[in-house]
Amino acid sequence: MNKTKVFAVRVREKYGQDVEDYINSKISNVTWIRDELPGIDLQWNKLRVMNMDIDEPVLVIDIDMFFMNDYIKAIDYPIQRGEFLTARSWWKDTWNENYSLCGGFQKYYPTDCKYIYDEFMKRPSYWQQYYIIRKITVGPVNGEQYFVEDQVKKKLNLKFLPETWMSAMCDRNDKKELARLNALYPDEYMYLDEFNEKLKIIHFKNCNVDSSFFSLF
Repeated sequence: MNKTKVFAVRVREKYGQDVEDYINSKISNVTWIRDELPGIDLQWNKLRVMNMDIDEPVLVIDIDMFFMNDYIKAIDYPIQRGEFLTARSWWKDTWNENYSLCGGFQKYYPTDCKYIYDEFMKRPSYWQQYYIIRKITVGPVNGEQYFVEDQVKKKLNLKFLPETWMSAMCDRNDKKELARLNALYPDEYMYLDEFNEKLKIIHFKNCNVDSSFFSLF
């Protein structure tokens, strides 16, 4: 079982209890955030962990994820004070080359990151629209990962998992998208009838995910 304390957000009705149950079956010691602060939408509530008085590494994840092979190595990947661990989004989340952080996997010392939370809470409405207005991402709710990356680079050392360990995808029947991912993946292939054995985590972005969806893989 994993040693790292893990946080995840499940608010509103997009994901059901079955998805939470799947995460709990794969990861021990998960703390669930099930409410939204006033005026703070959806995934932006992940930033609340940065305001916690915890002086040890924690992992904050999105819950639309599939875990395989020796995935605990990713969850317990070591970091030091002053480091912020994520996965590099080699699958190209945005056209903007300034960004490479995967929003679904963030490991850090909360006491190192309180300045990020404080900056956000000064102007939450401003920041929640900032990256949408600049067309770095699309709305109606988005941009948290880009805000975090911009702020991390001010004071912390951005560190990445091995790039072959994590991928994003949605529909395995979308041949065009699979071809794009296979071409970008930093090994021979990402998915050819089955996932590359080096992969540990799949982030199912922009999918309707439930427990039956995971069983397809």
